[in-house]
Amino acid sequence: MVSISDRAPARRNVLGAILAGGFMAATFDFFAAMLIYGGTASGVAKAIARGWYGAAVKTMPPIVDVVGIASHYGILLIAATLFVLTSLRFPVLRQRAWITGPLFGICIYLVMNFVILPICAVDATSNPAEIKLVEEDAGHMFFIG
Repeated sequence: MVSISDRAPARRNVLGAILAGGFMAATFDFFAAMLIYGGTASGVAKAIARGWYGAAVKTMPPIVDVVGIASHYGILLIAATLFVLTSLRFPVLRQRAWITGPLFGICIYLVMNFVILPICAVDATSNPAEIKLVEEDAGHMFFIG
């Protein structure tokens, strides 16, 4: 029989993996966006918040940056939760992380660009092309995945 105290470390490890993975992925992705697009932290945060408010973010007060950053971290914490919980059911995700991680990053990129952006307040009529596409794919594969 397993006692409650035997389960506690496992839950703590799962929560730690979710938080570490989510916060690291969000931070690396945020800085990658700044590098790829040559922007500032405020510019990236506003670009994310544009999903909620549309073009109005340009005239909104700086607090909108907090909404963008919180949204970004929230999305990637949810993604990390999905990956960690799925990896509990399918251990191969952990055992072959060097391949499943980048594949997961590609999945995140595809969902963001072909599911989320088309239904939010952003006028996302085109996806990045040429070198920006390669940079974004690589960023998602290795910073998120």
